[in-house]
Amino acid sequence: MTKHRTALSGTGRGRRLTLVALVLAVLCGLVAVFLVYRTPSPGLRPVAAPAVKGERVVVEDFSGAGLPDGWKAAGGDWKVEDGRLVGAPGGGGQPGRIVFGRHLNDFRLEATARTGGGARLGGEGSTARTGGAAPWVALGVDVPASGAAPWSVGALRGGAAPGGLLEFARRTDRDTWDVTDKAALPAAAGGDRDVRLAVEVHGTRARWFLDGREALRTSRLTRTADGGQALLVDGARVSFDDVRVTKLGANPLLRPVGSPMAVIAHRGASSAAPENTLVSDEVARRGGAEWIENDVQPSKDGVPYVLHDTDVDRTTDGTGPIRSLTAAEVDALDAGSWFGPAYAGARVPTLAAQLDDLRRRGGNMLLEIKGRHSRAEVARIVEEIRDHGMAGRVVVQSFDVDALKYTRALAPELPLGLLRTELDPDPVAVARELGLSTYNPPAGELLAHPGLAKSLHAAGVAVTVWTVDDATRWNSLEALGTDGIITNRPAELSGWNAGRLHGDH
Repeated sequence: MTKHRTALSGTGRGRRLTLVALVLAVLCGLVAVFLVYRTPSPGLRPVAAPAVKGERVVVEDFSGAGLPDGWKAAGGDWKVEDGRLVGAPGGGGQPGRIVFGRHLNDFRLEATARTGGGARLGGEGSTARTGGAAPWVALGVDVPASGAAPWSVGALRGGAAPGGLLEFARRTDRDTWDVTDKAALPAAAGGDRDVRLAVEVHGTRARWFLDGREALRTSRLTRTADGGQALLVDGARVSFDDVRVTKLGANPLLRPVGSPMAVIAHRGASSAAPENTLVSDEVARRGGAEWIENDVQPSKDGVPYVLHDTDVDRTTDGTGPIRSLTAAEVDALDAGSWFGPAYAGARVPTLAAQLDDLRRRGGNMLLEIKGRHSRAEVARIVEEIRDHGMAGRVVVQSFDVDALKYTRALAPELPLGLLRTELDPDPVAVARELGLSTYNPPAGELLAHPGLAKSLHAAGVAVTVWTVDDATRWNSLEALGTDGIITNRPAELSGWNAGRLHGDH
């Protein structure tokens, strides 16, 4: 097939701007610069706001004398002093908390925080000077208006580890903690200084940012139908400034500034375990993959299975097309021995089994509808996703446009990705026509058309490339603005990302 050139830039009509239009353009540019850049913490470079179109619904600098309108203290002592909001814990072991904002599905909550009284939010010696509990501060991302538990937070805990901890956690209605994800506090976040905190939320997925750099992700945030935002403190007085809540577009696949590229494990960790098996998923998860890419197609009796090839010959001890085998026959196959004796007995998972595994153990799914599917077959896939409560953690992709159209008609809530071997003449137009969240070409096509990512991002569409195992190409793809990489080596890409985040790049 002949490769098509993509239309990445307009031709322009050569019209001369009027003086008024020119002045307006300059003013708009100045406003954009003001909104995108903010003053960095000492020693850090300026950090841009998330590269996602949004609408700020709360901007508070505490310039008034009292608590801002709509802010309600639900525990502890809260007041405005010298242009900052100061919070202290309440009695009875309860954290201080103040609630504000409204329920949003996709948003970013930011605040500048500083402890008082000699306490430190993180780093060595991060305990209260009084000898009490180590201080912690949290951004409440799903807190009822009453401030009562249960609520979900992103917390920064001093003293819980040599340098402190970042956590995503839920306070239950029994006043116990359910911590779903945690990570050591980056050294740069410690000390007696202002720390810029931010949590970006898309449904049940969230990212923790410290001073503009991503430090932790979760796929297991508990959400309610009406929970809003809050600030929480314990173990010390904490002051806050410049609190912002920004409503984001609903595409969580776009990579915010300060975030690494998404690590998408190709058929699981297929370089280290038998592809498209639950053990391959687990190896990928432990290696740091946020997403599992898989291939789904039905058995003779219509059960969706996770299998790449149209037949079972290469990756099992059976033979024949999967569409010629019943579910009972597929269930009896050994899908691990071909890879190595240690994996003998691994099975070809049903889509239901893989969804259940991801729901319980963590992770998201990039699900490829493999080959042509009827509307009824796509409906069965959609039913499985919904029945397992995974609609917020699955992206459906396919080379087959009809499969994507069926998915959009049956489940408009599911994000879609179009797989391509060659670029369309106008990828942006195709993305709009199909309602895509991500456009997924091979890496070589993106590298040959370096303006593609920028054009798609301007249309609100992410770019995910396949399948790249080479660090040199990772570097080039990151520079072009790639949002995610499908790879056979998820652990290596995760480590490469970490080096980029915490190094001097």
